[in-house]
Amino acid sequence: DELCWCVRRLQACEAWREHGPWISAGGRLSPGVEERFAFGRTIDAKTAAAEAARRLAFRAELGALLGNDGFLVLPTVPGAAPLAASTPEQFQAYRERALHLLCLSGLSGFPQITLPIGSVDGAPFGLSLLGPSGSDVALIRLGRKILDAARKV
Repeated sequence: DELCWCVRRLQACEAWREHGPWISAGGRLSPGVEERFAFGRTIDAKTAAAEAARRLAFRAELGALLGNDGFLVLPTVPGAAPLAASTPEQFQAYRERALHLLCLSGLSGFPQITLPIGSVDGAPFGLSLLGPSGSDVALIRLGRKILDAARKV
């Protein structure tokens, strides 16, 4: 949760810094988006600096874990997508679960790709690969090998 909140605070602060003047001038937003921008408006410089330092520390920690040639394999999403008729609360709950998977690459800046492995009960299923800094080409090559192997099954 700590990493997710770090991403949320940094994203919200950066989004407000970039788009705050437009929103303040009367830009129209959906309630959920408006709520996230309102949160960004509350992030002060001290908090933003602390979260930026946490981002750098996490990048170093994950870099040490992966080394030069390690990769993480993780689900792309936390489960089936919410139904179109879902409530805003259900969409938000899904968004929060997804952020736990998405924050690793976003926070570290390390490359991540998603592989469309196949389907489960008619719904698409994917895996993500996350590699160390500078591993973009190796990550793509590994992804290609995994996809080729999955097609043979």
